[in-house]
Amino acid sequence: MNSRVPTQVQKILNEYITLFQNKIPNTLEGFYLHGSIALDAYIIGSSDIDFIAVVNRSLTEEDVKIISNLHKELNQKFKDTGMDGSYLLVADVGKKQSEVKSCLKVNEGETRWGKDDINPITWWILKNKGITILGQDVATYSFSVDERVLDDYVLENMNSYWSNRLKKIKKYKAFLIPNKLVDLEVEWSITGLLRQFYTLQKHDIVSKVDACKYAIHHLPEEFHNIINEAISIREGSNIRYCKSKKQRIDDTIQCMAYILEHCNSVKN
Repeated sequence: MNSRVPTQVQKILNEYITLFQNKIPNTLEGFYLHGSIALDAYIIGSSDIDFIAVVNRSLTEEDVKIISNLHKELNQKFKDTGMDGSYLLVADVGKKQSEVKSCLKVNEGETRWGKDDINPITWWILKNKGITILGQDVATYSFSVDERVLDDYVLENMNSYWSNRLKKIKKYKAFLIPNKLVDLEVEWSITGLLRQFYTLQKHDIVSKVDACKYAIHHLPEEFHNIINEAISIREGSNIRYCKSKKQRIDDTIQCMAYILEHCNSVKN
């Protein structure tokens, strides 16, 4: 298997492919990794295995039951490493979300129908940095992602999902929230939004930690503590840079608001 794939992930994927091919033979056309592994930023116990599985026919109800049970089995066995991805027909790889009817989505052992992974970010990473595990080389697929399309998607995502998340965080009462949940919020919101910031600045996609390190050199010093704290949490370190839970939430809010305003002012 590709040397870029961490050893523990190789073990999971080998078992997954064996199970799939035994239970639903002659169906899995290709299997590809995007996300943190493709960005060479996999963190044990934190990162998921982000994948696109390509099938050569439409999945039946029986197929879906088998796949659902397969992922539940793997999720129970490998509790620290979840698989997060979608099953697509060959013809749907690289398409716009509006061009795909629906696909089977898997996250943390649970399956549902959806199109979350059908977006320019997935396709950009897959085309430029994706890892082929099974099937034809991902680079040979005939699709590309225009820089403008990627930027437009990221800005729209910032002004919908991330803007709404900021409004939600503003309603938090610090004294009511356990420290663990504050950690999760700081890590998710700061690293996630800064990766969007990086993409709009550089027209590229990097890991969350690398995006944070870039931001340290491009955002005002007042946000450095919360960014360093987000990096620390992401990497599993106990080092903290803010003095209190309230400061952590306040700094998260101010940093997110700054990024949103800055990116909109630059792009409009």
